[in-house]
Amino acid sequence: MRTLIRGARVFDGARTLAGADILIDDDRIAEPDGQRVDVEIDGTGRTVLPGLIDAHTHVFDGTLAQALSYGVTTELDMNCMPLNLARQRRLAAARDDVADLRSSGIVATALNGHPTQVWNWLDPETIAQLGDAVGDFDTVASADQATEWVQARVAEGVDYVNLTRP
Repeated sequence: MRTLIRGARVFDGARTLAGADILIDDDRIAEPDGQRVDVEIDGTGRTVLPGLIDAHTHVFDGTLAQALSYGVTTELDMNCMPLNLARQRRLAAARDDVADLRSSGIVATALNGHPTQVWNWLDPETIAQLGDAVGDFDTVASADQATEWVQARVAEGVDYVNLTRP
């Protein structure tokens, strides 16, 4: 399928072009070539830009769809409990109406480090409502523990690791 967007303002990440035409040929952005198109869209007064990346999120049910509605095509989750992460990954893999997801899985922290203090502020009812989104955080106090912890996250298939400090 070929779609042509005519006369849009285009921001390519470095500069803005006024009144540009954009051809989308199947799943690729291409130079307009004058050939037949299946759909033509008037882009006058509109802006086309690359998908945004939110570099620090905490994903929950509904947040991937909400992100995409604001132009965020990729979320980088910085702490996600295993059951929630598995559910969100399945969603992102199966649907194109939600943002893509990358995650560190569960965070490691120093003794009494962030985000453990947050859970101390929550009442038991709120913790129960959050369900598997709340959990115990691994404490890493030595290089050996850090190596072990990173190896466990890699085995879980995380995209990167998140180590916090007090």
